[in-house]
Amino acid sequence: MTAVEVFIVLFGFLSHGSSWMLEEDCGEIQGVEGRILNGVDAKILHNPWMALIKTPTEFLCGGTLITRRFVLTAAHCECSNKDCTKKHTDITARLAEYDRSTLVDFGLTYEDFPVEKVYAHKGFVMRNHQNDIALLKLKGIVEYKRQIQPICIPLESRKKSGMAKIMKFTAIGWGKTQSGTNSDVLQTVEINRIPNEDCENIIWEGLVDSQICGGTGTKKDTCTGDSGGPISSSVYYMGKWRETQIGITSFGPSQCGGAAVYSDLMYFSDFIEQTVMESDITVVLPKLQFLDAGCLATEASTGGKSFPWLAHVYMDAFLITYGTLISDRFVLTTAQFLPENAPLEVRLGKFSGSYEVTHKVKTLHKHPDFVRLAQNDIALIELKSVVKYNNLIRPICMPSLTDNKEQQMFQKKADQADRLRVVGWGRWASTMVYRANSSECYQQDHQEIGDKQICVDHPYDLNLGSGSPLVRSFKHGGSEGFTLVGLASFGRHGPRPQDVYTNVLSYLDWIRPLVKQ
Repeated sequence: MTAVEVFIVLFGFLSHGSSWMLEEDCGEIQGVEGRILNGVDAKILHNPWMALIKTPTEFLCGGTLITRRFVLTAAHCECSNKDCTKKHTDITARLAEYDRSTLVDFGLTYEDFPVEKVYAHKGFVMRNHQNDIALLKLKGIVEYKRQIQPICIPLESRKKSGMAKIMKFTAIGWGKTQSGTNSDVLQTVEINRIPNEDCENIIWEGLVDSQICGGTGTKKDTCTGDSGGPISSSVYYMGKWRETQIGITSFGPSQCGGAAVYSDLMYFSDFIEQTVMESDITVVLPKLQFLDAGCLATEASTGGKSFPWLAHVYMDAFLITYGTLISDRFVLTTAQFLPENAPLEVRLGKFSGSYEVTHKVKTLHKHPDFVRLAQNDIALIELKSVVKYNNLIRPICMPSLTDNKEQQMFQKKADQADRLRVVGWGRWASTMVYRANSSECYQQDHQEIGDKQICVDHPYDLNLGSGSPLVRSFKHGGSEGFTLVGLASFGRHGPRPQDVYTNVLSYLDWIRPLVKQ
């Protein structure tokens, strides 16, 4: 086995196929015994994604943790009066809460996160609760642990028909119980899907397709205080049954019991993904000139979430590294496995499975300061022939900055983006990763992570290799694209595996002259 093969095997876990959840490693029930109306107590750690939404003086709603920075809830939870002309301020999301009457639950202490910004759906109508969905961006980054985990959020619209066939849900919250007061202990109840036309006879309210009606036929139901909380079901994903949120508790009859209405998440997958991915998009890619304007594509022409810039670098018949097409003549990759004097070729379009173009390499430009694995692990491959763009082959977007102050400002802002996507093996093989603390990253072999490197938590069950791109998606007018942030350099497994990437944006002043010459 060659050194390259050893690296690729050790670098990642084996995985294939597509990702259709917001967070891949989600919805896992930890399971320690300890289940809104006439519900029963939930089990400790069975709902580690539950959030309690509050102000300093009152409990507002329930919610669910969906990423390290976002909590999902109902839009009306932000309203402080009946017509929503006034909004609550100083909102906090409390995680790892179980019993509201205690400070510590079975040895576990809750964690409070101030809300930085509320992203309520722009189409929310208080009168009929249509589009009753909101995302709360937290000021801090949540650290996942046994009692704090994200719930699964489906994003793939093609799964809508399958999700609509789920007829039983679990509802969770601290809402009113049979006694008429909000519960201190987290409650759960099983509910059934009710056809919307039948539901209208119960709640005396016309429903739309983006709303789900549910109930039990008894007095058990969600009630006041459960708003914003989830209805969920177990879905088999990536080899495990995972708790997946289907809807958000929205409203019901004032007396509670019998039926309630929930916002259907499958109708809001675009809103969720766009908000989570683009809430800080100016941090990554402000409005500036691109290295190659051909990087942008209309949403229709991409054929879905594809990576037309992904390149494979071969020596003879052997794959030696991955790379990223950044212009019609250049591929950016890592330097460590590239031989100085050997015939190389770059294959583009390989991810499509049916369309592949091979380009011979003209010149290899390794960074002049690359001397070892840990620093300046970056190289530009110049192709002999011009790449012709189409729907399956297109460069990634790279900023073209000429002013040093502007570049420094851009780099500083880019470093603040904590949620990125890494692309690995196979068609559609990608997952979200988070930046890790560089000062605590990869302390084996006395390696030090420099300011031109990025440390991220190793992705769950995804196969990576040297040069695997670390990217960020964005929308630009009517087009969409990705910008390259890093290239996989090295990494090792352990109790908390982490990977180190070359920070591509730190080398723009080296890249630009070579590409533009």
